Parts: sequence; structure tokens; C-alpha cells
Amino acid sequence: MNTQILEDIGLTPAEIKIYLALLELGATTAGPILQKTGLQNSVVHMTLNKLVDKGLISFVKEGKINHYQAANPKHIIEFINEKK
Repeated sequence: MNTQILEDIGLTPAEIKIYLALLELGATTAGPILQKTGLQNSVVHMTLNKLVDKGLISFVKEGKINHYQAANPKHIIEFINEKK
């Protein structure tokens, strides 16, 4: 995926890394995201919350554990339209 599009809509480098990692990993917990991105724990959790707020990822809570999943990349178009 061309990250320039993600940069153009205002995503931070951490948001881009995490979104792309989730596209590759599929539904997963924060642990594999931490390993794949190499970002700090606090950065990953803060960024996951930001991406949820932007509607680019979602999560399902199973017990006390959140399982995150990237939204379909087509939702980026909706995000862009909302920003206009």
C-alpha cells in the first residue's frame, strides 16, 4: 500500500505503521503489533485508541483482552470525505 495516501490524510508515522501491521496480521492483540512495529508499548496503545476514534480500526473485547482489526482500506475514502 502506498503510505503517501495515509500521510496525506494526516496519519502519523506510528498510525501508519500500526494500520499496515494490522492489515498484514489480521485480527490480533497488542502483543503481535508491538513485535511487528517495534514501537513502545505506550505508543502502540495510545495510537490504537486514536485509530479506533478515526474509524480506521475496530476492536472486540474478549474478557480483559482487546482484539484489534484494521478496517477495510475502502474506509479511508470515507475518512477523507469526513475530513473535507
